[in-house]
Amino acid sequence: MDDNRVNNFIERWSASGGSERANYQLFLAELCDLLGVTRPDPARAENADNAYVFERSLRFTDSDGQTRTNFVDLYKRDCFICETK
Repeated sequence: MDDNRVNNFIERWSASGGSERANYQLFLAELCDLLGVTRPDPARAENADNAYVFERSLRFTDSDGQTRTNFVDLYKRDCFICETK
């Protein structure tokens, strides 16, 4: 990986102020570019089709049996869930 590209990425994002909602999708897309991996896909209406997307909904069942829906910032099926803060 080119050190110059890494340094430029760090410099660009170090001044962001950490505003998650305003920046996380662009930050993660640019991080994908830096790492040489594909960017997430556009989300589809059918949640089961969303294998690698931003803002993927996931259903959870609480310990008391209640089901709720949460959204994760970046989801890649069988690989990871990323929550930015």
